[in-house]
Amino acid sequence: MIGVIQAGGLSSRMGEDKAWLILDGAPMIERVLAAARPAVDRLAIVINPANPQATAYQQLAARWDALLLTDLHDHRGPLGGIHTALTQCATDESALILACDLPFMTAELLLLLRQFHDSGTAAMTLPLDPSGRVQPLAGLYAASCRAPAAQMLAEAQLKVELLCSRLPTRRVAFTEIAHLPGAEQCFININTPEEYRAVVDL
Repeated sequence: MIGVIQAGGLSSRMGEDKAWLILDGAPMIERVLAAARPAVDRLAIVINPANPQATAYQQLAARWDALLLTDLHDHRGPLGGIHTALTQCATDESALILACDLPFMTAELLLLLRQFHDSGTAAMTLPLDPSGRVQPLAGLYAASCRAPAAQMLAEAQLKVELLCSRLPTRRVAFTEIAHLPGAEQCFININTPEEYRAVVDL
C-alpha cells in the first residue's frame, strides 16, 4: 500500500497553496502525512509540474522519506492525480489517496479503511462522510483502477464518481466508522479563507 497525498491543485479559491496553511503549529499537509504513515507501507506526494514551491515540496518529501511525483495530467483535476498515484503501484498493490486539506484525518480511520479494503474484493474502497457523500480523496484504489482511469482521462470524463460505475466499489457508510475518535471531523476540508478561519477557531 502506497499513501499518496494530492497537493497538485491550484488552490484558486484559497488564493495560496493550502497545503502549507498552518494549523496547530504544523502545515496541513504534514498533518495528513502523519495520519497516513501508520496505515501505509510507503508515502508519496503529487504536485503540479509548475508548482512554484517545488523546492519546499522536495524538502518536505525528504523529511518524510516520501516519493515526490509530478502530476502526469496537468489541470485534469483529482482523477489525474489518482492516475498518477496508481502508476506507482505494482499489480498487487493499492494506493491510499488523500487530499492535502484534510487536517483532521486520523490514522485510526485510515487503518480501518485499509482493513476493509484488504479483506474485500472491491477495486475501490471509498468512505462516506456524515452527510452521506462519497469522499474519493480519502479512498483506496487497487492497481486495477489504473487502466479505467487512463481511459476516462482520454475521454475527458474527469469525475471520479464515474469510476465507481466502471469498477466494483466498497462504499463505507459513516456508521461503520463513526465510533472512531474524531470521526465527525475527519472529512472537513479547507478550500477558502473562511473555511480556514473556521477550523482555526475549532
